[in-house]
Amino acid sequence: MQVYSKATQKFLKICKAKAKEILIQEMKIDFNRSRVKWKNYSVPLSFVVFEHQTNLGFFNHHLYQIGLNKRLLLLNDFKVLADVIRHELAHFEAYLRYGSSINDHGTEYRDICKSHGWNEDIYGAKLKLSETLPHFKADNTKNEKLISRVQKLLSLANSDNLNESRLATAKANELLLKFNLTEEDLSEEEDETFLLRVLEGTKVNAKAKAIYEILTTFNVQPVFSHAKGHYYLEVVGSRVNVELAHYVCDYLVHELDYLWKETQKENLGLKGLGAKNSFFRGVATGYKEQIQEIQSSSFSNKDLMILKEDLEVRVKNVYSRLSYSSSQRIKNNSRSADLGKSAGKNLKIKKSISNSSIIKLLR
Repeated sequence: MQVYSKATQKFLKICKAKAKEILIQEMKIDFNRSRVKWKNYSVPLSFVVFEHQTNLGFFNHHLYQIGLNKRLLLLNDFKVLADVIRHELAHFEAYLRYGSSINDHGTEYRDICKSHGWNEDIYGAKLKLSETLPHFKADNTKNEKLISRVQKLLSLANSDNLNESRLATAKANELLLKFNLTEEDLSEEEDETFLLRVLEGTKVNAKAKAIYEILTTFNVQPVFSHAKGHYYLEVVGSRVNVELAHYVCDYLVHELDYLWKETQKENLGLKGLGAKNSFFRGVATGYKEQIQEIQSSSFSNKDLMILKEDLEVRVKNVYSRLSYSSSQRIKNNSRSADLGKSAGKNLKIKKSISNSSIIKLLR
């Protein structure tokens, strides 16, 4: 999970300055602002801060992005930080030279490190000093209890009793919104914003877009991030909202397909990709209408505006500019869309069956 705050932004400035020094002086590679000159190409290179208890860094070749663990900020050891940066820059160079097919820490990678005079402390899969790094000491007990309570309420929405099911959904939504509206939550001097990639694939499809729309009801801003032949669905918001959105996304990946298959069994003439896509769009519409009805009956427009404005500030902390686009050519199957809408109004978020940190949607 990526972290954005005043402290992490200052930390990133230090990291970028050190990376530039290493690239130019040790690797003999030009680096200006956020781009690297490689042969006749100008290649982007960005840096982020993330939370993880074991991984100190990563290089994402889809996004040309290096991640540095927040624990390095807490450690305040410049030598260890520089070695982690060297380790990830070597992955960056290995990708530029050989693509993504080579072994992560294989011969080619090690040869690159050795060519720059770096020893095993750099090219080892794990830095030897990682055990000495401080662990996160923040008390997230309140957040964990809230997430657990919301998850239980969402599971209670599985009741066959329609009224009981909707009451559970309403209570879960009310609990989440009340937490976000507390004065303590909105007035923290150093409030961290989090970004988590919850879905990825080769092409954004109707199912991914439906998940995007449903996640907006959990007080996060979903964003499609695109790279070469690849996309990520990212969610931005407070820690609690981002973690709950991940939980919901994990469940929806499987549930949407299940709902479609069950609807086909009951409606034998329902076939084709157009009908399936219309169904997914309908599910998102139905679910959002259900939540909007709950919110309008439980919260004032002023309350909802406070939440919207808080989320907008968080999004600006992550994305300096954010553009929105929509497809103008959509073939809609009205019957399938209506069936999807009905399913969406009765959609029940149960326990997720996947434990992966990011779900892959390659279809």
